[in-house]
Amino acid sequence: MNYACRRPGGSDLRGKDYIMAQRTTRRPLIGVTAGTRAMMSGAWAGHDAVVVTEHYVRALREAGARPVIIAPQDAWSDEEIAELDGLVLTGGTDLDPAAWGEGALATDMTPDPERDAFETALYRAARRADVPVLGICRGLQIIVIAEGGELHRHLPVDLPAHPFTGESPTRVEVGIDAASDLAVALGTRAEVTAFHHQGVRGVAGDLRIVARHDSGLPLAVEAESGSSVLAVQWHPEIDGTDGAAIFESLLTAISHRAASASEPALV
Repeated sequence: MNYACRRPGGSDLRGKDYIMAQRTTRRPLIGVTAGTRAMMSGAWAGHDAVVVTEHYVRALREAGARPVIIAPQDAWSDEEIAELDGLVLTGGTDLDPAAWGEGALATDMTPDPERDAFETALYRAARRADVPVLGICRGLQIIVIAEGGELHRHLPVDLPAHPFTGESPTRVEVGIDAASDLAVALGTRAEVTAFHHQGVRGVAGDLRIVARHDSGLPLAVEAESGSSVLAVQWHPEIDGTDGAAIFESLLTAISHRAASASEPALV
């Protein structure tokens, strides 16, 4: 579903401009997933802390949203997640292969099965509740596995033409399907910041691949039906203006959903 809009005079109105034109005083509430990590020093050394990089929070605030940090906990009901306007599944460690019936590899990063299970359930609840979802890096992988897809587990060994992106943020080029919401935000070619050890091998369900690296690795997916889903295998939260366009596209999807819900029935 394409969320670009038009001003009355015919010019494009999208992203933050559209949100600002439609918004009341209430900012959209966006759930932002976080992990846990043991604190290394101070009075609480050894105790777990809820951890997510500040970049996600800043990017959402700059787009005009109100971020709400969500750490692994008991499952959220559909009614509870429906209180959010959107959901961002953030980056992190490799997924636990046991979740899709595979064994561990020596090259795997230490998994976090509790977080995997919580975020997978959260994503599925968001889909049922028609809450727009943005997946970032690991978040894309959560979405792909939740929908029955497959992952490359050790890049670039699994795909030698792909650059080595597993040790530090790396600038890569991505080709984008013109018939996608992602292209509305970025155009058909963009340079983005990737930082991932695993990647998409194949998608299932109603996901479709809408962007690839020249090596063939899928770098973004969207849902073809149902609630809005956009997921990218890079880090828009650190990508400046181009990254901001990704977060603005989430807010545009939220505005579109709100407008659709308020339209009167035809019969």
